[in-house]
Amino acid sequence: MKADCFDDALRELRERGFKLTPQRRAVLELFCSDGARHLTAQQAHDAIRGREPNVGLVTVYRCLELFTNVGILDKIKFNDGFDRYELHGGASGHHHHLVCTECGHVVEFGDCLIRSIERKLEKMSGFCIEGHWLELIGQCRECRERTEEDD
Repeated sequence: MKADCFDDALRELRERGFKLTPQRRAVLELFCSDGARHLTAQQAHDAIRGREPNVGLVTVYRCLELFTNVGILDKIKFNDGFDRYELHGGASGHHHHLVCTECGHVVEFGDCLIRSIERKLEKMSGFCIEGHWLELIGQCRECRERTEEDD
C-alpha cells in the first residue's frame, strides 16, 4: 500500500470532519494499493469482502461517493453504463483515457492539451472552469486485427 496516499487521504477526511470508520479504511486501503484503478463499486466490494466480510455494497457506494466529494477519488465513465473510481491524480497526475469499445481495454494518457482551450473559454465566457474529463473511444489494435481476420 502507498503510505503517502493513505496518510494524505486520512488528513483530508479529518480536516473535513469525517472519521475513518473500518469500512472507509477498507475502501481507502483498496484504492491506495497498487493496481486498484478504474474499479466499479461492485468490483471494489468484491475485492474488500475477502478481508472485510461485513462490509455491504451500499456502504461501499457511500464511501466511494464521500471520497469523490472530498477529492480523494475521481469518478470516471467508460461508456459501459458503470461509474468507475480511481485515485484523484491531482494536478500532476491529471490524465485521460482511451477505451476500446470491443474489449474494454483502457490506456491512460497524460498529455492534456485541453487546459489551453479552457483558458480561452474562461476569458471568452466569464466562466471559471473547475475541471474536465476526456474519454476517447474506439478499437484497440488487437480488436481491430481480430476484426480484420474475421473478414
